[in-house]
Amino acid sequence: MNRNFILIAVAVLALLGVGAYLLLGQRSGGQASVGNGTLCTNQPPAATGLSNEGITALRIEDLKEGSGPQAITSNTVRMQYIGRLVDGKQFDTSCQPGRTPFEFTLGAGQVIPGWDSGIVGMRVGGQRRLIIPANLAYGDRSPSPDIPPNSALIFDVELLEIK
Repeated sequence: MNRNFILIAVAVLALLGVGAYLLLGQRSGGQASVGNGTLCTNQPPAATGLSNEGITALRIEDLKEGSGPQAITSNTVRMQYIGRLVDGKQFDTSCQPGRTPFEFTLGAGQVIPGWDSGIVGMRVGGQRRLIIPANLAYGDRSPSPDIPPNSALIFDVELLEIK
């Protein structure tokens, strides 16, 4: 009986220690390295109060300023992202286990126009919210059953690296 009590007490203390370490690490500004990013570990809440009809132009909101080099057209960039519809439903993310950050060349038409325009000017380590009208997203041609035609899209993105 005494041995079981000691084992339980040690387990509880270990869990409390790990929790305190994680909590103190966040309060002191501890972050994953820029190479790994923080978007996936500290996901911003979904945007609220938006409608497809109300989003008529690209809106860029800096969530966190980066301190590294600035992305320009023709750079190859490596990004983490979370894609949502205006109702907050997530339709895609690079943050899923087994997925890797997304890499593309800015301005080369490899991504939707809202990304090609919205990533320019970001600094490595920065995070942005891109609120993209349907005409700068997929328009009436949906690439997935999870994205209805003519949908505005909201992407939270983090610039990990410029190659």
